[in-house]
Amino acid sequence: MALVAALLTGAVAAAVEVPVPALLGPMSFSLPLVLLLPLVPVCLVIHGQGRGDTASEVVAVRSLARWDTTTMLLLAVSAISLGVVESQFYDFPLGIAMGRNFVGYLGLALLIRGLAGPAVATSLVCVVPFFCTSFGVAGWGRPRFWAWPLHESGSVIAFVAALILLAAGLAVAARSGPGPRRTALA
Repeated sequence: MALVAALLTGAVAAAVEVPVPALLGPMSFSLPLVLLLPLVPVCLVIHGQGRGDTASEVVAVRSLARWDTTTMLLLAVSAISLGVVESQFYDFPLGIAMGRNFVGYLGLALLIRGLAGPAVATSLVCVVPFFCTSFGVAGWGRPRFWAWPLHESGSVIAFVAALILLAAGLAVAARSGPGPRRTALA
């Protein structure tokens, strides 16, 4: 539900921008809010996964890692599909970028969660678009190749980067299972 709400909010608030200082380029870069909105459902998913009962998950009959991985894959497909629908039928070309960014943020969050736990994953994945904006905008105002969240909707490089992050994140999630989950810092 949060994924649909974020994508629909992006279509409504397409003109809203967040000024971010670009440390390696012009004085500031306007980051469209649309590119940040996919962080909301990603953080909710990672936070929800981090609240599971590890003792119960370890002894469950069905592999919860497989269920989680399947759910993440279905969410990624849904995000891309909704982005394409918004782009094609509602004349909102950034819908594809929103779906792509959801996929990339989710993959990155799953990678970080496997290494450092859900609290760190939600914090670090939220820093990524601001890091990309501050350091990844060239002097001519265009994002560098590695700043995939800032690329336009038709960017093949950004889409491939997001898919690679998702594949790596899903591989870590499927391999690690519930494992030792770290609780949020109080």
